Amino acid sequence: MDNPLICLIIALVVAVYMSGCTQAPEIADENQYIPIHSPENLEPVESNGPGLPNSFGEEIAMHQNRTNSSTPEDLIIGETTEISLKENPTTGYTWNVSVTDGLVIVDDTFIGPDDKRVVGAGGTHVWRIKATDVGSQFFSGVYRRSWEPPGDDDTRYSKEFNVHQ
Repeated sequence: MDNPLICLIIALVVAVYMSGCTQAPEIADENQYIPIHSPENLEPVESNGPGLPNSFGEEIAMHQNRTNSSTPEDLIIGETTEISLKENPTTGYTWNVSVTDGLVIVDDTFIGPDDKRVVGAGGTHVWRIKATDVGSQFFSGVYRRSWEPPGDDDTRYSKEFNVHQ
């Protein structure tokens, strides 16, 4: 090993080999299922059947039906509650929400998928609401693109609260 050039080339080959640059990158099978975990506080959704997920509209409709069939939620002034709805802002669709004067939105958070490699995946929007005045109060939302005019076919959600002293 009298030639410094040969020593340098051997050292470079060993360095490349040791760094792992010669390994082929791992490519996930395009049919591989990558689970997306939702926050633990979401209500369970009835299934379309084994292995068949519900569409966004079906999930919201079932959530709304459960909300409509239940009595209004009771809150005491100063108490907070949470509302969680599916949302996919990568499509341009977001929830445009409002509350009546006796409620205040104190936190407004979007929780994306756990696996950030899932491009275009939706998540869950969570609002924490605080009761500030007695009476029948409402949270309502419309799921639509902000640049499009509101329409009768827009997905809507509403929840009633009875606020007490």
